[in-house]
Amino acid sequence: MSGAVAAHAAYNGSGTQGLAVTNKIHDDDGDVMSVFWNKNDTTRQLLYGSAFVEVPSSGGSGTNDARKDSNMIFDVNNDIDCLGDMVLNVKFTNTDSSDAAPLDSQQFANVVTRIEVQVGTQIWQTFENADLLALASTELSSGSFADFCFQTTGGVSDDNQFINVAPGSVEKGGTANAYIPIKLFTKTLGPRLENFAEQTESGYLMAAAPHQQVKVKVYTSGKSTLTGTLGLGLYAKNQVMCNEEREQMKAMPMGLPKRIKMTQNKSYSNAAANPSSLDIDLDIFSLYASHIIISIPTPSSDAAAFLTAVYSGYAELLLNSSSFSGKLPLGLLKLTASSMGLFTNEYWDANANTSANLTFVFPLASQAYGGSSVPLNRFDNIRLKLTGLPTADGISAGDIVNITCVGETTALYKGGAASLAMY
Repeated sequence: MSGAVAAHAAYNGSGTQGLAVTNKIHDDDGDVMSVFWNKNDTTRQLLYGSAFVEVPSSGGSGTNDARKDSNMIFDVNNDIDCLGDMVLNVKFTNTDSSDAAPLDSQQFANVVTRIEVQVGTQIWQTFENADLLALASTELSSGSFADFCFQTTGGVSDDNQFINVAPGSVEKGGTANAYIPIKLFTKTLGPRLENFAEQTESGYLMAAAPHQQVKVKVYTSGKSTLTGTLGLGLYAKNQVMCNEEREQMKAMPMGLPKRIKMTQNKSYSNAAANPSSLDIDLDIFSLYASHIIISIPTPSSDAAAFLTAVYSGYAELLLNSSSFSGKLPLGLLKLTASSMGLFTNEYWDANANTSANLTFVFPLASQAYGGSSVPLNRFDNIRLKLTGLPTADGISAGDIVNITCVGETTALYKGGAASLAMY
């Protein structure tokens, strides 16, 4: 008997197999599906096109001294219908004629201090550096994250070739080139090889708000260790709909409400040296949130001892003074991400953890951006307590612990303009 017919030979209509499959087709069996010809073969999508293009800059400092604060403004073209993924290009040229420029781990990502997205006259999203790193750690695959860290630590030259020196420095007169994913409006967590009928696109619908200009403003912070120039470029996935779909969106009399990905940030500056506990006020969070990312800075010395001890700490979230899920070990929160379709990537180089931050995912929902998310705007008091932190090699005074709230809000597209309608 061939293995391909074993399931047929064993079928008698009973047991788990009997509940899962049938070998009869009846008119009233509307829930019976063929795996050979189904909705993936009969579903049709409305026609659209997609391409990555460069977003032109319209103002700011341009190419600038890497030791000075700067900014650059990018104007998104109005001839696209949906603004999807964005990627920031950071180019550094070492003008120090005497020595190689030493780099900290992920330094070309850390020079980006803030990204603001302006729709019309309103700032819709403020994306802090900690949010950029937190979402890269949790939403990039392990291979993509390793490449992201390699590039942002100076591993690739301006002509996109691997640098012949080890990442961590740029030789005199040399260049470094890094591409940094900006995971703002677009959720990219679906399996990359999903079936045709399951494919969706998310992003900012410019087709439904043609009367508003979208601007992206990128701020960088000067680093005294870098003698050279810093240049920025921006690329975005531009998507174009068919005329029928575009006009239908514009004509909806009550407007078009659409959930979009959003983050909120809270930075906590520690006042005491090596505390064993932190009590962080998160009342500003108001998203329909699926998870909270805790970013704890990795110490520059005794990192191994800190890494060993920090996993024995605990995190507890309290909503209106009621504990959400009790105290959860930080070691557990390194693993809960996988149950939500997320990651908690770290950057390892020469058998050492050189990540700028350690990331922990505190789940509020079963799946990232899922229906079991919690509307945090319904709670007056939100507190995150971190306890059992290592004190000998712990969080020093002045260290910044960053909390990134990740979830969705609703944009209402109506009358040719868009507004944030509700949280």
